[in-house]
This record gives sequence, C-alpha cells and structure tokens, in this order.
Amino acid sequence: MQVAARRRPVRANTVDASLARTAPRGLEQALEVCLLPFRNELDRTVIAVAHPAPQAEWARLAYDEIPEADSLDIAVDEGVKALRRHDCYIVARMPLSSLIAVGDELVGGFTLDSNSHWLAERLRLLGYPVKRISAIRDRPAEIVEQLTRELADPEVTHVFVSGGLGPTPDDRTFASVAEALGREQVIWEETRARIERRVRRMHEAGLLDSPDVTEGNLRMARIPADPAFVFRNKRGMAPGVVYEARSKQIFVLPGVPLELKSIFTEELEPQFLAGGSAATVRELRFTFAVEARFYPLMRELEERFPDVSVGSYPNFETKELVIRCLGSDPKRVDEVLEVVRRRSAELGMVGDAR
Repeated sequence: MQVAARRRPVRANTVDASLARTAPRGLEQALEVCLLPFRNELDRTVIAVAHPAPQAEWARLAYDEIPEADSLDIAVDEGVKALRRHDCYIVARMPLSSLIAVGDELVGGFTLDSNSHWLAERLRLLGYPVKRISAIRDRPAEIVEQLTRELADPEVTHVFVSGGLGPTPDDRTFASVAEALGREQVIWEETRARIERRVRRMHEAGLLDSPDVTEGNLRMARIPADPAFVFRNKRGMAPGVVYEARSKQIFVLPGVPLELKSIFTEELEPQFLAGGSAATVRELRFTFAVEARFYPLMRELEERFPDVSVGSYPNFETKELVIRCLGSDPKRVDEVLEVVRRRSAELGMVGDAR
C-alpha cells in the first residue's frame, strides 16, 4: 500500500477540535506519523519531519473511515482492501545531542573519558539524549571533519565539544571550531580581563612568578567570532562558548572535568537546557536469567512498540540481567514493562522492577 503526499483534511474522533483543524499543515512541519497496524504494508514513512521543540509528547488518534474515493490517494493490494479504523501515533521528535571529546590522551588510552559519560547521563535526564559520542585526536583537520559531520546530521540539534582549550600549542579546538564554522578568531575582551585578574591573584598567592599575562594565557581568550554566549568558567581560565549554526547549538567546553561540570550545571543547563523533557526509564532485573531466552520477546516488542527502546544488559560478575525500557511516553513504557514481566513469568523468571 502506498500513501501519496496529497494533504486533505481528515476527521479525528479523539482529538481536540483545534488540533483537528490545524493538523494537516502543522503535522507536516512538526511531527512524525506512524501507522502501526499497517507498517508492514507501507513503502515509506507517511510523514517524517524535524522536531518542533525540546518537549516530546505523544497523542493517540483514531481516524474514522473516509468514504470518499479521493479523500486519500491510496493504492491498495489484495491484502488490504480498506482503511477503516486504525491507530495512529503522532510523535514530536525529541532533540538529540552529539558529543565530541578532543584529546590524544583519550584515544591513546592514557585518560578515561569521564566527561562524555557524565554529559550523556545529564543530557538524558534533561531530555536531550545523546545520539553519538566521538573521541578524536588533537588534530585540526580531524576536529573540523567531525564537527562538520555533526553539523550535517539533520537529527542532531545540540553538539558538545570538550577539550583542547588550554594554553599550550596542542590545544587546537578553538581554531578548529573557527575553521569549521567559517569564522575568524578574535580576542574576547571579557575573557581576557578575567584571565588577567586570575593571573594577578595567582601571582599574589605565590603560585606564579609573574603577574603578566603570557601568550599561552592569551590563547584561551582567542575564540571564534560571533558567539551566541560566553560562559565565565569560575574554576579556570578557558571559557565555555556557545555558537549557533545550521539550526543547531554548538557548545565548546574545557576538558578539565571540574571546569566542564561547573560551567554545565551552573550556567549552561539553566540557560539553554531548561525546557527539555526527560525520557521515561523502567527496568526489570533478573538473577541467573539466560539472555538468549528473551530474544523472541524483544523482536516482538520491536514490532509492537517501535516508540520504546528495549535492551538487555547482562552483568557476568553479579549474574544479573537487566531489561531496560526507555521512551518518551510513560504509559507506553509501562505497557512494555508489563509485557516483559508477564511473559518472563510464563518462562519461570521473576524480575525485580526498578
């Protein structure tokens, strides 16, 4: 069955009247529609467009049968004679983030990338889940290449770059971001003044031999031009900076964990990520359960609940198996969890819910 691209009004019997009036045009701009019972007969997605806002909510609609022959342009095969009543889920796509961790010490195995782990957890809880994490070397061409790839991804709305903002020649992130965005580098005067004050205080405390700002210090105030916002960084000298390009926000943060976490929690999160809606997470934990026994069930759940992510995570040290369900609609996630609970009980396995 193929659904053509023509837009015609359809009457929804369980939708607010105002939504019904504006649905054809608004849905194309903001939502994705998945015809669940007939997904195997569809050649392509009915409607799939970019997310409209940080908050993702689900609405379940049931459309009446449309008697007019030209109400929808539908080519049917012998297996599907008519669309009478069907369930339709309208999805407001959630914003997705990507992380770029810069540093030879990371890819060389010298330093554990704890920043990406911490950011991924925070972003999931804030409603900006991470699609991809990349660790790359301190090479300008590689930084530019990775950032360009993230900017070209239509699903990614927020890019976080960490590391490579220090005072030494191997700190090349700001210059690489400037190249990727096609901008010049400039001395940000507020940052320069703050660095001067910090250097002077460190000299007075006996931590530095001279109160003069060095070329290395000045490197940290040289940032790509036209930032959307510059964070202060109360724990260090290198600033955190926000840029806007291709309808995305690019956050450039220091790699020192104390500085990154301070900027994120005290400045970045309340100003730029306050409007998100966290996904719902439910877990069932089994002891001495065989992971392979869940394979048929998880394949079934993929078909029945495409909007809920279901994964299995064994821990061979504790002999524990975690079945984790994640989605934007709490009711759908709970429904999946109940299916897992019931079906696993039929197999003689009882899980502990979390």
